[in-house]
Amino acid sequence: MYFKKLTPVLILLMAMFALSAAKPDPKALVAKVGDRSYDYKSFDDGFKAYLHYHTKGTALSQQDSVRYNNQYWEELVGIYIYDQAIKAGKIKVSNAELEAEIKKNPPEGVRHIPDFLTNGKFDQKKYEKGLKDHPDFKKEVIGYTRDLFSYNKLINAIKNEVSPNPDSVKADWLKQQNRAEASIIFFDYGKLTSLSASDDEAKTFYNEHKEEFKRENGRGYLLARFKGALSKADDAESIAKENKNKSLALYNLAKEIGLTKAAQELGIPIEESPLFNAKDEVIPLIGRAPSLIAFAYENQVGSIPEIFYAPTGDIMVLELNREAPEYYIDYKIKEQEILIRANRAKRMWTMDMYMQNFVKNIKPEDYLEAARKDSLAIIETTEVLADNEIKPLGKIPGLNKAILDTKEGYWTEVIEKDKKWYLARVNKRYVPDLNVWEKDKGKLLEAAKKEMQQEHLNQWYLEQRKKTEIIDNRHEYYPIRQLLKL
Repeated sequence: MYFKKLTPVLILLMAMFALSAAKPDPKALVAKVGDRSYDYKSFDDGFKAYLHYHTKGTALSQQDSVRYNNQYWEELVGIYIYDQAIKAGKIKVSNAELEAEIKKNPPEGVRHIPDFLTNGKFDQKKYEKGLKDHPDFKKEVIGYTRDLFSYNKLINAIKNEVSPNPDSVKADWLKQQNRAEASIIFFDYGKLTSLSASDDEAKTFYNEHKEEFKRENGRGYLLARFKGALSKADDAESIAKENKNKSLALYNLAKEIGLTKAAQELGIPIEESPLFNAKDEVIPLIGRAPSLIAFAYENQVGSIPEIFYAPTGDIMVLELNREAPEYYIDYKIKEQEILIRANRAKRMWTMDMYMQNFVKNIKPEDYLEAARKDSLAIIETTEVLADNEIKPLGKIPGLNKAILDTKEGYWTEVIEKDKKWYLARVNKRYVPDLNVWEKDKGKLLEAAKKEMQQEHLNQWYLEQRKKTEIIDNRHEYYPIRQLLKL
């Protein structure tokens, strides 16, 4: 097979070719950063050189190629942002600084020049003499070093804009060292799924919370409904035609003598809608009807709106028949919501009673065994701090505090949050040792400084990036979108 003869270099070239197989127009715009534009040729040439520098001919997967493409792109953006900051005067770089830098840190390339070697090793004195004796060489080394030195100086200047307060670092360290391991019994009413409220209990719940269902400025309609046939019914068309004729006859008569009398004369039953108000989107028994709601608040009782054709196919003739300064939403309308809430309330109450009985009648040394026997959730955690999240329970500050306020080997009091209860045994307690702080103070402050300064640099960079005009059309020339999903 010919494929067996492929060399790593050929594989690399094939990977590069795969990224640019479409052979785009060399002058097509691939990207733009600020006032720097990159046509396909300049971007692709730079990208290939970047790949060669970083991979040294190593075969690449498609995913690696995309990673390097993104990396190359972000470095182009970064260089522009750093250049703009330097141009704006955020730092100044003097010749004296550059001369000191090339002496202190000779570029890697010059370390291999034969004239600067002694017994095969780089000779600093020969290098410095070369700088002194050959001004053009010195100028070239300074030019080579300038950008990298400037970027490093800029980065350090930005980082040094912030520095942690030693007292704050110490306070954070003390907080991290003040921790515990615990076993937590979770009294969760949500597990009582088989327990449900009866109809009578749901009605009792409604009456106990009736004020929540109180509304103001209600309106109500009388209505005669002509029920539409299912669209697939054989006689649907004839029923619709009949309903239209009947509803029109009722409507015309109702306009003369009122809906109640008109319906009696024509032998058509009528019903009464529950009250609704102007904020409602749906009228009970009628459905979503913004026009009818608006009509109810623009007209007097006894007014008859236009015939209402419901989306269901029903046709209704209505009359505004009542106003109420205040009313209660009917239980039947909210029955499902009330039943859900009544179920939750019953489960909460049942678990509350169970928890109180548990604590009252079981000895602390038997808590865990009893909890396992009754299939209660027991969460084992090895990291309880003052304000961290205890998985899978979430953030419960009162529980964290109770655990940290309890001695090792003892149980906390019951902690309640959102009608869920927690009881924790402190298995191990760790307290800060100030001797350790004094011993490691230098390292801890330095680590905190590095973290704070890096975060500051990252934030600065993101802010500058947002201010920069960036056009990224790489996805039109490289399979960026496809692989960014990986």
